[in-house]
Amino acid sequence: MSSGSRYLTPYTICFGALLSNLSAGMFNIALVDIADSFSSTLSSAQWIVTVYLLVISILLPIMGKFGDLLGRTRIHNAGYFIFMAGALGCALSPSLKLLILSRVVQGIGASMYQATNMALIVHVFPKEQRGRALGMISTFVAAGSLAGPGLGGFLMEWLSWRSSFWILVCLSLTAWILARRFIPKDNPDGGSRLDVPGAALFAVSLTGFVSAINMGGTWGWGSWQVGLPLAAAAAGGVIFAAWCKSPRRRWGEPFIKLSLFREPGMAAGIGITVVTYMAAFSAQLVLPVFLQMELGFGPAVAGMIMMGYPLSLVIFSPLFGGLSDKLGIFPLLSGGLLLMTATLGMLGFLSADYSVVLLIILIVLLGGAMGMVTSPNNSLMMGRVPKKEMGLISSLIALSRNLGMMFGTAAGGITLGVGNPTMSYRLVFILCMLLTLISYMTMLLSFRSVRQKETLSS
Repeated sequence: MSSGSRYLTPYTICFGALLSNLSAGMFNIALVDIADSFSSTLSSAQWIVTVYLLVISILLPIMGKFGDLLGRTRIHNAGYFIFMAGALGCALSPSLKLLILSRVVQGIGASMYQATNMALIVHVFPKEQRGRALGMISTFVAAGSLAGPGLGGFLMEWLSWRSSFWILVCLSLTAWILARRFIPKDNPDGGSRLDVPGAALFAVSLTGFVSAINMGGTWGWGSWQVGLPLAAAAAGGVIFAAWCKSPRRRWGEPFIKLSLFREPGMAAGIGITVVTYMAAFSAQLVLPVFLQMELGFGPAVAGMIMMGYPLSLVIFSPLFGGLSDKLGIFPLLSGGLLLMTATLGMLGFLSADYSVVLLIILIVLLGGAMGMVTSPNNSLMMGRVPKKEMGLISSLIALSRNLGMMFGTAAGGITLGVGNPTMSYRLVFILCMLLTLISYMTMLLSFRSVRQKETLSS
Protein backbone atom coordinates (compact mmCIF):
# COMPACT_ATOMS: atom_id res chain seq x y z
CA MET A 1 0.00 0.00 0.00
CA SER A 2 1.38 3.42 -0.95
CA SER A 3 1.95 6.09 1.69
CA GLY A 4 -0.90 8.18 0.24
CA SER A 5 -3.31 5.26 0.38
CA ARG A 6 -2.22 4.40 3.93
CA TYR A 7 -2.90 8.01 4.92
CA LEU A 8 -6.45 7.94 3.53
CA THR A 9 -7.32 4.41 4.66
CA PRO A 10 -8.10 5.16 8.34
CA TYR A 11 -10.19 8.20 7.38
CA THR A 12 -12.17 6.08 4.92
CA ILE A 13 -12.76 3.36 7.53
CA CYS A 14 -13.67 5.80 10.30
CA PHE A 15 -15.98 7.85 8.07
CA GLY A 16 -18.72 5.35 8.85
CA ALA A 17 -18.67 6.41 12.50
CA LEU A 18 -19.43 9.97 11.40
CA LEU A 19 -22.21 8.77 9.07
CA SER A 20 -23.89 6.71 11.80
CA ASN A 21 -23.88 9.45 14.42
CA LEU A 22 -24.85 12.09 11.88
CA SER A 23 -27.82 9.97 10.83
CA ALA A 24 -28.80 9.27 14.44
CA GLY A 25 -28.64 12.91 15.56
CA MET A 26 -29.87 15.05 12.70
CA PHE A 27 -33.48 13.83 12.67
CA ASN A 28 -34.57 14.49 16.25
CA ILE A 29 -35.16 18.10 15.32
CA ALA A 30 -37.10 17.08 12.17
CA LEU A 31 -39.62 14.72 13.79
CA VAL A 32 -42.36 17.35 14.13
CA ASP A 33 -42.14 18.29 10.46
CA ILE A 34 -41.98 14.66 9.35
CA ALA A 35 -45.09 13.85 11.41
CA ASP A 36 -46.90 16.84 9.88
CA SER A 37 -45.86 15.83 6.35
CA PHE A 38 -47.55 12.46 6.73
CA SER A 39 -50.41 13.65 9.00
CA SER A 40 -49.12 11.32 11.68
CA THR A 41 -48.45 11.53 15.41
CA LEU A 42 -45.10 12.48 16.90
CA SER A 43 -44.89 9.14 18.73
CA SER A 44 -45.22 7.33 15.39
CA ALA A 45 -42.56 9.52 13.80
CA GLN A 46 -40.25 8.75 16.75
CA TRP A 47 -39.79 5.26 15.31
CA ILE A 48 -37.65 6.86 12.59
CA VAL A 49 -34.94 7.26 15.23
CA THR A 50 -35.77 4.26 17.43
CA VAL A 51 -35.92 1.60 14.71
CA TYR A 52 -32.59 2.75 13.26
CA LEU A 53 -30.78 2.31 16.59
CA LEU A 54 -32.61 -0.94 17.34
CA VAL A 55 -31.66 -2.57 14.03
CA ILE A 56 -28.02 -1.56 14.47
CA SER A 57 -27.86 -2.96 18.01
CA ILE A 58 -29.41 -6.29 17.04
CA LEU A 59 -27.32 -6.86 13.91
CA LEU A 60 -23.87 -5.72 15.12
CA PRO A 61 -22.68 -9.14 16.39
CA ILE A 62 -24.22 -10.90 13.39
CA MET A 63 -22.42 -8.63 10.94
CA GLY A 64 -19.22 -8.99 12.91
CA LYS A 65 -19.47 -12.76 12.53
CA PHE A 66 -20.18 -12.41 8.81
CA GLY A 67 -17.06 -10.25 8.58
CA ASP A 68 -14.98 -13.04 10.09
CA LEU A 69 -16.54 -15.64 7.74
CA LEU A 70 -16.80 -13.72 4.45
CA GLY A 71 -14.16 -10.97 4.74
CA ARG A 72 -14.38 -7.74 6.72
CA THR A 73 -13.63 -5.45 3.79
CA ARG A 74 -16.46 -6.99 1.78
CA ILE A 75 -19.00 -6.56 4.62
CA HIS A 76 -17.75 -3.07 5.49
CA ASN A 77 -17.91 -1.69 1.96
CA ALA A 78 -21.27 -3.32 1.24
CA GLY A 79 -22.52 -1.57 4.37
CA TYR A 80 -21.78 1.84 2.85
CA PHE A 81 -23.73 0.89 -0.28
CA ILE A 82 -26.75 -0.48 1.62
CA PHE A 83 -26.78 2.60 3.87
CA MET A 84 -26.84 4.76 0.73
CA ALA A 85 -29.75 2.73 -0.69
CA GLY A 86 -31.66 3.18 2.56
CA ALA A 87 -31.02 6.93 2.59
CA LEU A 88 -32.25 7.15 -1.01
CA GLY A 89 -35.40 5.27 -0.06
CA CYS A 90 -35.97 7.67 2.85
CA ALA A 91 -35.56 10.71 0.61
CA LEU A 92 -38.15 9.36 -1.84
CA SER A 93 -40.59 7.76 0.65
CA PRO A 94 -44.23 8.66 -0.06
CA SER A 95 -45.46 7.43 3.35
CA LEU A 96 -44.29 7.14 6.94
CA LYS A 97 -44.35 3.32 6.79
CA LEU A 98 -42.01 3.28 3.80
CA LEU A 99 -39.80 5.88 5.48
CA ILE A 100 -39.47 3.68 8.58
CA LEU A 101 -38.80 0.64 6.37
CA SER A 102 -36.06 2.57 4.57
CA ARG A 103 -34.57 3.46 7.96
CA VAL A 104 -34.42 -0.27 8.67
CA VAL A 105 -32.34 -0.66 5.49
CA GLN A 106 -30.10 2.20 6.67
CA GLY A 107 -29.66 0.45 10.01
CA ILE A 108 -28.63 -2.77 8.27
CA GLY A 109 -25.96 -0.91 6.31
CA ALA A 110 -24.73 0.99 9.37
CA SER A 111 -24.43 -2.23 11.39
CA MET A 112 -22.22 -3.71 8.65
CA TYR A 113 -19.58 -0.99 8.64
CA GLN A 114 -19.77 -0.34 12.38
CA ALA A 115 -19.23 -4.02 13.13
CA THR A 116 -16.03 -4.25 11.09
CA ASN A 117 -14.27 -0.87 11.32
CA MET A 118 -12.07 -1.64 14.35
CA ALA A 119 -11.15 -5.08 13.02
CA LEU A 120 -10.11 -3.51 9.71
CA ILE A 121 -7.88 -0.99 11.47
CA VAL A 122 -6.22 -3.79 13.43
CA HIS A 123 -5.74 -5.68 10.14
CA VAL A 124 -4.29 -2.71 8.23
CA PHE A 125 -2.04 -1.04 10.82
CA PRO A 126 0.86 -2.47 12.82
CA LYS A 127 0.57 -2.59 16.59
CA GLU A 128 2.75 0.49 17.16
CA GLN A 129 0.36 2.67 15.05
CA ARG A 130 -2.90 1.06 16.13
CA GLY A 131 -3.76 3.30 19.09
CA ARG A 132 -3.76 6.49 17.05
CA ALA A 133 -5.83 4.88 14.28
CA LEU A 134 -8.37 3.51 16.76
CA GLY A 135 -8.52 6.91 18.43
CA MET A 136 -9.72 8.38 15.16
CA ILE A 137 -12.97 6.41 15.46
CA SER A 138 -13.87 8.42 18.58
CA THR A 139 -12.98 11.60 16.71
CA PHE A 140 -15.42 10.77 13.93
CA VAL A 141 -18.09 9.69 16.45
CA ALA A 142 -17.75 13.06 18.15
CA ALA A 143 -17.74 14.93 14.84
CA GLY A 144 -20.99 13.22 13.82
CA SER A 145 -22.58 13.99 17.18
CA LEU A 146 -21.40 17.58 16.93
CA ALA A 147 -22.59 18.18 13.37
CA GLY A 148 -25.85 16.20 13.45
CA PRO A 149 -28.25 18.51 15.30
CA GLY A 150 -26.82 21.71 13.78
CA LEU A 151 -26.83 20.42 10.21
CA GLY A 152 -30.30 18.98 10.64
CA GLY A 153 -31.61 22.28 11.98
CA PHE A 154 -30.01 24.26 9.16
CA LEU A 155 -31.48 21.99 6.48
CA MET A 156 -34.89 22.11 8.14
CA GLU A 157 -34.79 25.90 8.31
CA TRP A 158 -33.83 26.49 4.68
CA LEU A 159 -34.87 23.37 2.77
CA SER A 160 -36.85 20.35 4.06
CA TRP A 161 -36.38 17.16 6.05
CA ARG A 162 -35.88 15.20 2.81
CA SER A 163 -32.75 17.23 2.08
CA SER A 164 -31.12 15.61 5.13
CA PHE A 165 -31.45 12.21 3.52
CA TRP A 166 -30.12 13.52 0.20
CA ILE A 167 -27.02 14.74 2.07
CA LEU A 168 -26.59 11.23 3.51
CA VAL A 169 -26.95 9.73 0.02
CA CYS A 170 -24.10 11.91 -1.27
CA LEU A 171 -21.86 11.26 1.76
CA SER A 172 -22.38 7.49 1.74
CA LEU A 173 -21.84 7.30 -2.03
CA THR A 174 -18.54 9.15 -1.57
CA ALA A 175 -17.59 6.81 1.29
CA TRP A 176 -18.38 3.73 -0.83
CA ILE A 177 -16.24 4.95 -3.72
CA LEU A 178 -13.32 5.78 -1.41
CA ALA A 179 -13.66 2.45 0.42
CA ARG A 180 -13.40 0.48 -2.80
CA ARG A 181 -10.25 2.44 -3.68
CA PHE A 182 -8.37 2.74 -0.39
CA ILE A 183 -9.38 -0.12 1.94
CA PRO A 184 -7.25 -3.20 1.17
CA LYS A 185 -9.01 -6.52 0.79
CA ASP A 186 -8.61 -9.09 3.52
CA ASN A 187 -8.96 -12.84 3.37
CA PRO A 188 -11.82 -14.44 5.30
CA ASP A 189 -10.65 -16.27 8.41
CA GLY A 190 -13.15 -19.02 7.69
CA GLY A 191 -14.37 -21.07 10.61
CA SER A 192 -17.77 -22.58 11.24
CA ARG A 193 -21.04 -21.40 9.75
CA LEU A 194 -23.22 -18.85 11.49
CA ASP A 195 -24.96 -20.23 14.58
CA VAL A 196 -28.50 -19.31 13.43
CA PRO A 197 -30.39 -20.44 16.58
CA GLY A 198 -27.87 -18.62 18.77
CA ALA A 199 -28.14 -15.48 16.66
CA ALA A 200 -31.97 -15.65 16.86
CA LEU A 201 -31.92 -16.05 20.64
CA PHE A 202 -29.49 -13.16 20.95
CA ALA A 203 -31.73 -10.99 18.75
CA VAL A 204 -34.83 -11.81 20.85
CA SER A 205 -33.03 -11.01 24.09
CA LEU A 206 -31.50 -7.77 22.84
CA THR A 207 -34.73 -6.64 21.16
CA GLY A 208 -36.63 -7.05 24.42
CA PHE A 209 -33.92 -5.25 26.37
CA VAL A 210 -33.57 -2.32 23.97
CA SER A 211 -37.34 -1.99 23.58
CA ALA A 212 -37.78 -1.83 27.36
CA ILE A 213 -35.15 0.90 27.65
CA ASN A 214 -36.78 2.94 24.90
CA MET A 215 -40.29 2.57 26.36
CA GLY A 216 -39.35 3.12 29.98
CA GLY A 217 -39.59 6.89 29.84
CA THR A 218 -42.97 6.77 28.05
CA TRP A 219 -44.84 4.02 29.87
CA GLY A 220 -43.07 4.06 33.24
CA TRP A 221 -40.46 1.59 34.43
CA GLY A 222 -42.96 -0.35 36.55
CA SER A 223 -45.55 -0.80 33.80
CA TRP A 224 -46.39 -4.12 32.15
CA GLN A 225 -45.50 -2.61 28.77
CA VAL A 226 -41.89 -2.41 29.99
CA GLY A 227 -41.99 -5.54 32.16
CA LEU A 228 -43.04 -7.80 29.30
CA PRO A 229 -40.06 -7.08 26.99
CA LEU A 230 -37.74 -7.19 30.01
CA ALA A 231 -39.04 -10.67 30.85
CA ALA A 232 -38.56 -11.72 27.22
CA ALA A 233 -35.01 -10.33 27.33
CA ALA A 234 -34.20 -12.23 30.54
CA ALA A 235 -35.66 -15.50 29.24
CA GLY A 236 -33.91 -15.11 25.89
CA GLY A 237 -30.61 -14.32 27.64
CA VAL A 238 -30.78 -17.42 29.85
CA ILE A 239 -31.66 -19.70 26.94
CA PHE A 240 -28.96 -18.07 24.80
CA ALA A 241 -26.28 -18.71 27.45
CA ALA A 242 -27.42 -22.31 27.86
CA TRP A 243 -27.39 -22.82 24.08
CA CYS A 244 -23.87 -21.42 23.72
CA LYS A 245 -22.61 -23.80 26.43
CA SER A 246 -24.53 -26.83 25.21
CA PRO A 247 -22.33 -29.70 23.96
CA ARG A 248 -25.24 -30.93 21.79
CA ARG A 249 -25.30 -27.84 19.61
CA ARG A 250 -25.12 -28.87 15.93
CA TRP A 251 -24.24 -25.49 14.43
CA GLY A 252 -20.49 -25.55 14.92
CA GLU A 253 -19.03 -22.83 17.10
CA PRO A 254 -21.48 -20.80 19.22
CA PHE A 255 -22.65 -17.41 18.00
CA ILE A 256 -20.68 -15.73 20.80
CA LYS A 257 -17.98 -17.64 22.65
CA LEU A 258 -18.78 -16.83 26.26
CA SER A 259 -15.29 -18.04 27.16
CA LEU A 260 -13.90 -14.84 25.59
CA PHE A 261 -15.29 -12.89 28.52
CA ARG A 262 -13.30 -14.99 30.97
CA GLU A 263 -10.26 -13.09 29.74
CA PRO A 264 -9.97 -10.32 32.40
CA GLY A 265 -8.97 -7.57 29.98
CA MET A 266 -11.91 -8.28 27.67
CA ALA A 267 -14.55 -8.29 30.41
CA ALA A 268 -13.13 -5.13 32.00
CA GLY A 269 -12.88 -3.38 28.62
CA ILE A 270 -16.51 -4.06 27.72
CA GLY A 271 -17.62 -2.79 31.14
CA ILE A 272 -15.51 0.36 30.79
CA THR A 273 -17.03 1.08 27.36
CA VAL A 274 -20.60 0.77 28.63
CA VAL A 275 -19.99 2.87 31.75
CA THR A 276 -18.01 5.69 30.14
CA TYR A 277 -20.50 6.14 27.30
CA MET A 278 -23.32 6.03 29.84
CA ALA A 279 -21.63 8.81 31.82
CA ALA A 280 -21.01 10.91 28.72
CA PHE A 281 -24.57 10.64 27.42
CA SER A 282 -26.08 11.23 30.86
CA ALA A 283 -24.16 14.49 31.00
CA GLN A 284 -25.30 15.45 27.50
CA LEU A 285 -28.91 14.93 28.60
CA VAL A 286 -28.79 16.55 32.04
CA LEU A 287 -26.50 19.55 31.55
CA PRO A 288 -28.52 21.25 28.78
CA VAL A 289 -31.60 21.00 31.04
CA PHE A 290 -29.63 22.46 33.94
CA LEU A 291 -28.26 25.30 31.82
CA GLN A 292 -31.75 26.25 30.64
CA MET A 293 -33.86 25.58 33.74
CA GLU A 294 -31.45 26.64 36.49
CA LEU A 295 -29.16 29.19 34.85
CA GLY A 296 -31.70 30.66 32.42
CA PHE A 297 -29.75 30.21 29.18
CA GLY A 298 -31.58 29.81 25.88
CA PRO A 299 -31.30 26.62 23.81
CA ALA A 300 -28.76 28.15 21.42
CA VAL A 301 -26.37 29.25 24.19
CA ALA A 302 -26.81 25.96 26.06
CA GLY A 303 -25.98 24.11 22.84
CA MET A 304 -22.86 26.20 22.30
CA ILE A 305 -21.66 25.45 25.84
CA MET A 306 -22.29 21.72 25.37
CA MET A 307 -20.18 21.75 22.20
CA GLY A 308 -17.17 21.76 24.51
CA TYR A 309 -17.54 18.00 24.96
CA PRO A 310 -17.38 16.83 21.32
CA LEU A 311 -14.78 19.49 20.46
CA SER A 312 -12.58 18.27 23.29
CA LEU A 313 -13.07 14.68 22.16
CA VAL A 314 -12.22 15.55 18.57
CA ILE A 315 -8.95 17.19 19.68
CA PHE A 316 -7.77 14.81 22.38
CA SER A 317 -8.86 11.37 21.16
CA PRO A 318 -6.27 11.01 18.34
CA LEU A 319 -3.65 12.74 20.51
CA PHE A 320 -4.06 10.29 23.38
CA GLY A 321 -4.40 7.44 20.91
CA GLY A 322 -0.92 8.22 19.61
CA LEU A 323 0.44 8.52 23.15
CA SER A 324 -1.02 5.11 24.06
CA ASP A 325 1.18 3.60 21.32
CA LYS A 326 4.24 5.07 23.04
CA LEU A 327 3.35 4.92 26.75
CA GLY A 328 1.28 1.75 26.82
CA ILE A 329 -2.35 1.08 27.62
CA PHE A 330 -2.39 1.18 31.41
CA PRO A 331 -1.15 4.75 32.14
CA LEU A 332 -3.62 6.54 29.85
CA LEU A 333 -6.55 4.25 30.58
CA SER A 334 -5.98 4.62 34.30
CA GLY A 335 -5.50 8.39 34.06
CA GLY A 336 -8.61 8.79 31.91
CA LEU A 337 -10.83 6.85 34.29
CA LEU A 338 -9.53 8.79 37.29
CA LEU A 339 -10.03 12.12 35.50
CA MET A 340 -13.56 11.11 34.54
CA THR A 341 -14.29 10.03 38.11
CA ALA A 342 -13.03 13.36 39.49
CA THR A 343 -14.98 15.38 36.90
CA LEU A 344 -18.21 13.50 37.60
CA GLY A 345 -17.58 13.93 41.32
CA MET A 346 -17.40 17.72 40.91
CA LEU A 347 -20.55 17.67 38.81
CA GLY A 348 -22.14 15.73 41.68
CA PHE A 349 -22.16 19.00 43.65
CA LEU A 350 -23.86 20.86 40.82
CA SER A 351 -25.91 23.89 41.85
CA ALA A 352 -27.08 27.24 40.52
CA ASP A 353 -24.02 28.80 42.24
CA TYR A 354 -21.65 27.10 39.78
CA SER A 355 -20.02 29.59 37.44
CA VAL A 356 -20.41 29.12 33.71
CA VAL A 357 -16.62 29.07 33.30
CA LEU A 358 -16.32 26.17 35.75
CA LEU A 359 -19.06 24.28 33.94
CA ILE A 360 -17.32 24.76 30.59
CA ILE A 361 -14.04 23.51 32.10
CA LEU A 362 -15.78 20.41 33.49
CA ILE A 363 -17.48 19.71 30.15
CA VAL A 364 -14.13 19.99 28.35
CA LEU A 365 -12.47 17.74 30.96
CA LEU A 366 -15.19 15.14 30.48
CA GLY A 367 -14.47 15.09 26.73
CA GLY A 368 -10.72 14.93 27.39
CA ALA A 369 -11.19 12.02 29.82
CA MET A 370 -13.25 10.18 27.23
CA GLY A 371 -10.46 10.73 24.71
CA MET A 372 -7.92 9.28 27.15
CA VAL A 373 -10.05 6.19 27.82
CA THR A 374 -11.45 5.17 24.45
CA SER A 375 -8.39 4.41 22.33
CA PRO A 376 -6.32 2.44 24.89
CA ASN A 377 -9.45 0.58 26.01
CA ASN A 378 -10.20 -0.46 22.43
CA SER A 379 -6.56 -1.50 21.98
CA LEU A 380 -6.81 -3.53 25.19
CA MET A 381 -9.78 -5.52 23.91
CA MET A 382 -8.68 -5.92 20.29
CA GLY A 383 -5.23 -7.08 21.40
CA ARG A 384 -6.53 -9.95 23.52
CA VAL A 385 -8.53 -11.99 21.02
CA PRO A 386 -7.46 -14.38 18.25
CA LYS A 387 -7.47 -12.98 14.73
CA LYS A 388 -10.45 -15.07 13.63
CA GLU A 389 -12.63 -13.45 16.36
CA MET A 390 -11.69 -9.81 15.65
CA GLY A 391 -14.77 -9.04 13.58
CA LEU A 392 -17.06 -10.32 16.32
CA ILE A 393 -15.21 -8.43 19.05
CA SER A 394 -15.20 -5.24 16.96
CA SER A 395 -18.98 -5.55 16.69
CA LEU A 396 -19.38 -6.22 20.42
CA ILE A 397 -17.37 -3.09 21.22
CA ALA A 398 -19.70 -1.08 18.98
CA LEU A 399 -22.69 -2.75 20.64
CA SER A 400 -21.42 -1.92 24.13
CA ARG A 401 -20.95 1.68 23.00
CA ASN A 402 -24.57 1.82 21.80
CA LEU A 403 -25.83 0.22 25.01
CA GLY A 404 -23.90 2.78 27.05
CA MET A 405 -25.60 5.56 25.11
CA MET A 406 -29.02 4.04 25.80
CA PHE A 407 -28.23 3.50 29.49
CA GLY A 408 -27.12 7.12 29.72
CA THR A 409 -30.37 8.33 28.19
CA ALA A 410 -32.39 6.09 30.52
CA ALA A 411 -30.44 7.13 33.63
CA GLY A 412 -30.81 10.80 32.79
CA GLY A 413 -34.52 10.38 32.13
CA ILE A 414 -35.15 8.59 35.43
CA THR A 415 -33.26 11.04 37.62
CA LEU A 416 -34.73 14.08 35.90
CA GLY A 417 -38.10 12.83 37.09
CA VAL A 418 -37.12 13.20 40.76
CA GLY A 419 -39.11 15.88 42.57
CA ASN A 420 -36.16 18.02 43.72
CA PRO A 421 -34.50 19.34 40.52
CA THR A 422 -31.12 20.11 42.11
CA MET A 423 -30.96 16.67 43.70
CA SER A 424 -31.95 14.99 40.43
CA TYR A 425 -29.05 16.65 38.58
CA ARG A 426 -26.63 15.49 41.24
CA LEU A 427 -27.94 11.93 41.32
CA VAL A 428 -27.07 11.44 37.66
CA PHE A 429 -23.43 12.32 38.18
CA ILE A 430 -23.03 10.56 41.51
CA LEU A 431 -24.38 7.35 39.95
CA CYS A 432 -22.01 7.65 36.98
CA MET A 433 -19.07 8.56 39.25
CA LEU A 434 -19.58 5.41 41.33
CA LEU A 435 -19.86 3.22 38.25
CA THR A 436 -16.72 4.76 36.75
CA LEU A 437 -14.82 4.22 39.99
CA ILE A 438 -15.97 0.59 40.07
CA SER A 439 -14.77 0.22 36.47
CA TYR A 440 -11.37 1.59 37.46
CA MET A 441 -11.07 -0.86 40.36
CA THR A 442 -12.13 -3.73 38.09
CA MET A 443 -9.48 -2.71 35.59
CA LEU A 444 -6.80 -2.73 38.29
CA LEU A 445 -7.80 -6.23 39.35
CA SER A 446 -7.80 -7.36 35.72
CA PHE A 447 -4.29 -6.06 35.07
CA ARG A 448 -3.07 -7.66 38.29
CA SER A 449 -4.61 -10.99 37.23
CA VAL A 450 -2.98 -10.79 33.81
CA ARG A 451 0.44 -10.02 35.32
CA GLN A 452 0.15 -12.92 37.76
CA LYS A 453 -0.68 -15.32 34.88
CA GLU A 454 2.26 -14.01 32.85
CA THR A 455 4.59 -14.46 35.86
CA LEU A 456 3.42 -18.03 36.47
CA SER A 457 3.74 -18.97 32.78
CA SER A 458 7.29 -17.61 32.62
